[in-house]
Amino acid sequence: MIALPQALPFIRIGSANLALCQKDWITETLTNATQGTDVPAWLAEDISRGVERFLANHYKGTVIDSDEFFARIEKTLAKFGLTDVALNIDKTPPPVRISLNELARRAGTGYELVFFQLLQKQLHSATYGGVSRVECHGIKPCVKRLVATKKWSKRCESLHEEISDFLDQAKAQASAVSPKMTFMIAS
Repeated sequence: MIALPQALPFIRIGSANLALCQKDWITETLTNATQGTDVPAWLAEDISRGVERFLANHYKGTVIDSDEFFARIEKTLAKFGLTDVALNIDKTPPPVRISLNELARRAGTGYELVFFQLLQKQLHSATYGGVSRVECHGIKPCVKRLVATKKWSKRCESLHEEISDFLDQAKAQASAVSPKMTFMIAS
């Protein structure tokens, strides 16, 4: 059995990414869907709590596909006569957070090529999965792991630049597919 850090399942985005299903994101998505309708914002908050309770108490899986997540919400809203809200939902999945250090761990010490392949797969999946925000974090621990050192060196600096350049190129490619997508890179 897998213990989740929260009661809500992860949302699968594309073929290689999982995103946290966060309460704030659900509330924001539903509140935005009520704009331009005659449904008050407070009702969106109630609906959001209902979605959270369903996912926490009745959804059997630990992962739900993004398409299934939005389809269930739309179906439920339509049953309650809130078709205009259901049609107004922005189906943009939550932000994807990519741990560069975890990818380096999976690739193995010294296997930079494998690391870049894993990273490319994650970024491609996020880009074509409709995500509006990608957050890459842990670049310094990632570099140290790949170089197999505890102390920062010239080799570390060189690999750091290489990874940063790779992420900049991925950002440019993602912008061509999804102009609204934002990238954040943290150390």
